[in-house]
Amino acid sequence: MTNDKELRREINNLKNALNELDVRKEKWFSEKETLKGEVINLISQIKKIKFTKDKDNKQVQELKKTRDEYNSKVKELIHQYRELDNKKEKILKDKKIRFDPSKLVKQIEQLEYKIEHEAVSFEAEKKLMNQIRSLKKQLEEAGDVQQVFKNLKSLSESIYESKKKAEEAHRKIRDQIKQDKTSYEDFIKLTKQINELKKKQETAFNNFIESKNKFSEINQQLKNKLRDVKEVNVDREIKHNKEETKILEQKTREVEEKLKKKKKLTTEDLLVFQNSS
Repeated sequence: MTNDKELRREINNLKNALNELDVRKEKWFSEKETLKGEVINLISQIKKIKFTKDKDNKQVQELKKTRDEYNSKVKELIHQYRELDNKKEKILKDKKIRFDPSKLVKQIEQLEYKIEHEAVSFEAEKKLMNQIRSLKKQLEEAGDVQQVFKNLKSLSESIYESKKKAEEAHRKIRDQIKQDKTSYEDFIKLTKQINELKKKQETAFNNFIESKNKFSEINQQLKNKLRDVKEVNVDREIKHNKEETKILEQKTREVEEKLKKKKKLTTEDLLVFQNSS
């Protein structure tokens, strides 16, 4: 068995090691929990990106549907326009019309505006009125072709508006895809960060477990050493008590011998006699 000094030195060393391990253990636990919080935060961000991405994908599908509907409408309107334009050409050819009725209408409107809003002489006004009558006569000769021109103009405007709406939907799709690309890059970046943090978290957890196990091991060693100290103290006390008892018995015999010989007892003798009674 090691001596007292060596045993106490070992106990102090174990206590110091235990304190260091406790600090290390708590440090790794704290780091593990901090990393865990960071991972949870990043996962929350990824969920938000995914939610937004799903929402944007739905919006893109709706925009594609709208774009395709307007593109189909444009094709149908162009088809109608071509058929009506062929009809117009046939009417113009059959009636031998060499003018555009819509342009005549515009000319008439301009001449009427001039008469109403400009200061013209009587002769000039008369001349303008004759022009208007002549143009209106030509329109009458054109007959139903005038309505054809109006319909063509209406179709042309509808084609323009439908193309505009289809292009607007397509532009929104491009913008959304561009935005989705940025979101995807953020998604990849966050995923990479999460994987790196998880590796660090795993390392911190393993170090925590290692420190915890080592702490338990050293703590058990300390308990064993403290038990050894207790056993040594108990043995020492038993030995001391035996020695005390032996000395007391010896002194008691000496006192008894003095009593037999009727010798004078000292104070110490009286105490010994009292303790032995």
